[in-house]
Amino acid sequence: MNELEKYLEKERERLENRHAPEELNERLRLALEQTPPRRRNKAPKWIAFAAAIMFLSFVSYNYNAFAYYSKKLLGYDELMTETLAQLNEEGSGQSIGKKVILPDGTEIYLDGLLTDENQSILYYTVKNPKGVGEESYFDGIRGSWTKAFATYGTSSKNEDGTEIKGIQAFEAVSPFAKELTLEYRYNQGTEQEEITFPYNPKLAMQTELKQSIRKKVQVDQGTIRFDSIIATPSRTTIKGKVSVDNFDRIDLGLGGIQLLANGKPVELTGSSSKSAIFGQNIEIYYDRLPQEMETLEVVVDKFVGYRKMDETIALNGDTEQSEKILGKELLIRKVEKTSDSIQVTIATELDILLDGVSIQSKGKSTPLHTTLRSDILEEENGKVFNERVLLFKSNVLPETLSIEGMHYSKKYGNHIQLIGKKENR
Repeated sequence: MNELEKYLEKERERLENRHAPEELNERLRLALEQTPPRRRNKAPKWIAFAAAIMFLSFVSYNYNAFAYYSKKLLGYDELMTETLAQLNEEGSGQSIGKKVILPDGTEIYLDGLLTDENQSILYYTVKNPKGVGEESYFDGIRGSWTKAFATYGTSSKNEDGTEIKGIQAFEAVSPFAKELTLEYRYNQGTEQEEITFPYNPKLAMQTELKQSIRKKVQVDQGTIRFDSIIATPSRTTIKGKVSVDNFDRIDLGLGGIQLLANGKPVELTGSSSKSAIFGQNIEIYYDRLPQEMETLEVVVDKFVGYRKMDETIALNGDTEQSEKILGKELLIRKVEKTSDSIQVTIATELDILLDGVSIQSKGKSTPLHTTLRSDILEEENGKVFNERVLLFKSNVLPETLSIEGMHYSKKYGNHIQLIGKKENR
């Protein structure tokens, strides 16, 4: 069954399950009872057959119109998040219905666009009966007072490789734009292509919450500043700035900052950071806020921390040894001598980075020169470690390993109340 047959079958089932309101049924019944019977002229079968052929031809040549049926996008169910699916069910967004044909016969359809103050989401289809290319790369959208760069996207290809359905997100577009131009490259092409289409800013979704925060949270090696929150139907964005010396020393990033609505976490969907003077500008993205809220708060649950130490560990040579540092497991797996250096292989939990590491031998201390490699490994017992090979410029096997500090994921628990009263904790 091809895509058209699947669509027609799905529409048939939907129509069969649709029932008219009881009030309308009663009005139609009364009208029919008052109407005198008429003689019906039965149309020849060939007319019905011709009508069917014309309908199928219309569908095949107007595919892009059917992609946005009854204010709902069709064929994107597997790609949509729960929030996007709900917005689609509500009929949010606008139809584009724009198609371009590339020199190799590939057809690109711009099916629909969803916009609000936080972002713009494009729904598109790429088709070619000979097979579609590996990918379409979207640079951005431009227009009046608009230069919206691409942010994230997802897509899926059908089984025979002739069609791609995709969702591509961009930064927000200006409410003053009446026409937008999509900039893209197809199949790893180097030349930028363009598609221009009309835009109706009146169909953009309304902002649900926009509030200044202006609060700071002190952490071990700096501060996190929260500037504002903007909540729209497609997502919630918190903007701010991080001025923390060891912000990027472990992989935690902004993942430990929670947004609680009515005491329950709103799903974290992503984050971004850009270099700025004296720190990094940050944006943290969450799902849509609930319709009814009594409380809303930002919680710095976990963030990168730092602990000074004065730890010295006696080395056992070739034997693997397990140590505990501030309750965290440290495995020293191997100490070996090469022609011009000493290499020590260690493994730690994922949210740990040792600082000020050195080795000692015969009263002489040698600091860490470099880390040769770092690998994420899963043990047989299911534990996951970050294994690193540390290189020291020495030709003498060490007796001890010293550690002066540790970057790690630290529990902070700072709360910033945005809506409602602060709960007793």
